[in-house]
Amino acid sequence: MPTLYLITGSNGAGKSTVGPDYLPPHIVAKHVIFDGDKLYTSKVKELWPDQIKSLKEAKKIAAEFIVTTLETMLDHALENKEDFVYEGHFPSYATWEFPKRFKDQGYEIQMLFLGLKDTDLSEMRVGLRAKKGGHSVPLYDIENNFYGNLEMLNEHYHLLDHLQIVDTSEFLPKPLAAFKGAELISSIRKTELPDWFTRNLPQLTEPISE
Repeated sequence: MPTLYLITGSNGAGKSTVGPDYLPPHIVAKHVIFDGDKLYTSKVKELWPDQIKSLKEAKKIAAEFIVTTLETMLDHALENKEDFVYEGHFPSYATWEFPKRFKDQGYEIQMLFLGLKDTDLSEMRVGLRAKKGGHSVPLYDIENNFYGNLEMLNEHYHLLDHLQIVDTSEFLPKPLAAFKGAELISSIRKTELPDWFTRNLPQLTEPISE
């Protein structure tokens, strides 16, 4: 059965650096992870200012390029029943149409969710990344992704065939819980869960033992 692998979570949580470590080795070896943020930043740098003098126009063209590229890759994967690896955010009902599209085509859906303790840490890590030449993210989007990702996951987790949730607030990632469909298969104790988990994921917290 083909599989859609999703790497999501807070901005600055390590989706690009930590995420691949949780993928099957053969998937990492065979597939390029689609990272829209990185591709967008790269395209803007390619266009501006050498090709396009207006930064606003360069960003517009880059955004359109990302949409077109993703759609082409998705169509190819679905047509050929190939595995697909996507890194991004799912903070709204519209964004969840993406995994549903694969689900309807008979794909298994696996998600890795990387969480941070709060939006302050998310903002700080994004700022440090930007200083090193990485892509920046507006504060509004940081907050929207932080809370939106969690709210939508709490509502839609049953659509996933496998879900693993990891806290990356500290230097070493800390696995918190894993679900197979709506069934809890492993977790730390409820009393050990971080506040961001229990406060924002009540449906996922409920079956976890004290």
